Parts: sequence; C-alpha cells; structure tokens
Amino acid sequence: MLVGLGGNNGTTLMGGVVANRAGITWKTKEGVRAPDYFGSLTQSATCRVGSAGGEEVFTPFRSLLPMANPNEIVFDGWDIRYVLGLSQIPPPRLPTQG
Repeated sequence: MLVGLGGNNGTTLMGGVVANRAGITWKTKEGVRAPDYFGSLTQSATCRVGSAGGEEVFTPFRSLLPMANPNEIVFDGWDIRYVLGLSQIPPPRLPTQG
C-alpha cells in the first residue's frame, strides 16, 4: 500500500516495476533501450560482511535480508489528489513496445 501513489515517487516506482515486468523497450538516438533494476538497493547494492585472507568480502544486499522480487510486487495505494481530480497519474495504457 503506497500512500501518495499519484506523486512523483509512487508513479516512478510503479512505472519502473511495470516496465521491467512487461519488458518494454524504447528507441533513443543511441539505439533501443530496455528497463532494468540497476541502481536499485534490492538488486545491485552490496554490503561488506568481513574479510578473508586480508581482502574485504562483499555480498549482495538482497542475500542478507529476505526481499520480494520486484517483478512479483502487487501495487495498491491512494492519493488525495486523485480524489480531488488534481493528480497527474499516467494513463492506464503503456507506450507501444519499440
């Protein structure tokens, strides 16, 4: 449940997960791009867990804490701006895949 789902953070989070889940692609001047979770704390961050043989040992953050796969998240939420007709929630249709 996301309170403020229609805000910048809520729509960015939900839009990113939906784009990853659907495998949406888009064209840029550098070529066709696809979404990914790089930069996501749950997917790409590492944590130092100690040292072995004089070298630091790191492990993915997601291996230390039980976390849901982002593609399995079911979203629900509300935003008072939607109720008042002031929201900027994206339309329910996603862009055509490139």
